[in-house]
Amino acid sequence: MVVELNMKENEKQNLYETFNAVIESIIKEKKGMKKYETLLNDFDARINMGLQISEDYYFWLNLVGKDGEFELSRGRLDECDLEIKAAPEDLMYFSNGENSVLHMVLKKNQFGDRKLRFSKGTTGYNLGLLLKLPKILVLD
Repeated sequence: MVVELNMKENEKQNLYETFNAVIESIIKEKKGMKKYETLLNDFDARINMGLQISEDYYFWLNLVGKDGEFELSRGRLDECDLEIKAAPEDLMYFSNGENSVLHMVLKKNQFGDRKLRFSKGTTGYNLGLLLKLPKILVLD
């Protein structure tokens, strides 16, 4: 909780803008590729993404995809299909393809947690989304 109080609003906004730019860039690139057309158009999900800033503080973002349109927003959705948690740098290395899914699930981060953790959303277990997520968020 102390970290949340110490994390200034402009730092939170910068973190959000960084992730928004990365995700927008990846999706824009993939929209131009025929092999991703069906995947992007069929992706219908609400995903909560907790960026682990300290051992006990997460900065929450949510990614909503529907009909080929994607939007990243600040905050945590009350209803979601999947929830993932990762340190910001680990999620960045995952997105740029440096860290594989296997690496993210098996290795630990600087806080002693797995680099990528996931849990069911309010709509149940959606493991198919977890498998689709790297195809959408990771650069080729």
